[in-house]
Amino acid sequence: MGRGREGRAVSISMTPGFLHGVIDLVADAIIITDTSGTIGYLNKKAWGLFGYGEKASLGESIGMLFLPDDLIHFLPNILRKTQVEGGYEGENLLRRKDNTRVFVRMATSLYGGDGNEQWIVFTIQDITKLKELERNYYESERLAGLGRMGEEIAHKIRNPIVSIGGFARRISRTISQGDQVEYFKRIEQEISRLEGIMDQVQNFTTLPKPTYKKESVRKVIEASLESVSANASQNRVAIDFKVEEPSWDPLVFIDGPLLTRALSHILDNAIEAIDGEGSIRVKLFPKDDLVGIEISDSGCGIPQKNLGAIFEPFFSTKPGRVGIGLATTHRIIREQGGTMRVASHHGKGTRFSISLPTERRRKIRTQRLS
Repeated sequence: MGRGREGRAVSISMTPGFLHGVIDLVADAIIITDTSGTIGYLNKKAWGLFGYGEKASLGESIGMLFLPDDLIHFLPNILRKTQVEGGYEGENLLRRKDNTRVFVRMATSLYGGDGNEQWIVFTIQDITKLKELERNYYESERLAGLGRMGEEIAHKIRNPIVSIGGFARRISRTISQGDQVEYFKRIEQEISRLEGIMDQVQNFTTLPKPTYKKESVRKVIEASLESVSANASQNRVAIDFKVEEPSWDPLVFIDGPLLTRALSHILDNAIEAIDGEGSIRVKLFPKDDLVGIEISDSGCGIPQKNLGAIFEPFFSTKPGRVGIGLATTHRIIREQGGTMRVASHHGKGTRFSISLPTERRRKIRTQRLS
């Protein structure tokens, strides 16, 4: 019993129907089982989270939500710990009806006792998005650490390289014949290559923070196509740009120059991957609340063993390359709130799929709700 605004007593009738209605409004999934794990009740949040209906779940084992390996020890230990110690709490990976997986924070409590029937209450919170934010944070911290390291390396190495290069050029001008001329030319070439590597490392470490404003994604794509047109023509590569809905021209909060730089690098890589004549297809399309960009080529493809590492700084399978380009591209896309995925078949080509949010702010701040 409580008191309303005017001080009058307010009484709530705690009927089973009322309590079930309240539990259905709770933001977390709630599942109640007997001590063996057989489901006796679950709220609407649990139906939605795991994809099971109430009637289809009643009488089933809660083990259907656990990974097969976890049925051996993990679930029995949770049930035993709850009965002996009164509860369990931890982060776990569970599975839905369609066998997709979901990160959750799960807590259990024991209800009943003293001769009464005992029940175990599972409270389950979906923390998939929280885990993704956590991964993004640690990835940003890791990249920042790599950036500081790269900046320090570039600073420490650039001065000696410049000095060596300068002295090598001065000495080579005093030599007019013999093998030494060729030696010093080779030294100059290698110094120039090292200077180029230092420039790439510095570009990665000094990548500016995005400056957002509403820009046309279509125009950004066209600018990136223009920047690689000469390279494509020289290598006899045809590029086809298609907008799924011809009149569609989304304006989103992005840093246009940085995004142009990222797309241009993907396109240059695609051109390089094509041996002889070939084609690149660029597609712009709506994707729910996102803008989708797809770049696919008819090139040599990427071996499956390398797909998981292509966005790592300093990873490259090409001789003489530093492996900064795709790492920089990935960083640009992520810092603008987007995602980038790659699919490839060795010898058949590669497809990069980019998704950008149409609105960086939440709908509750930008739209009148009906």
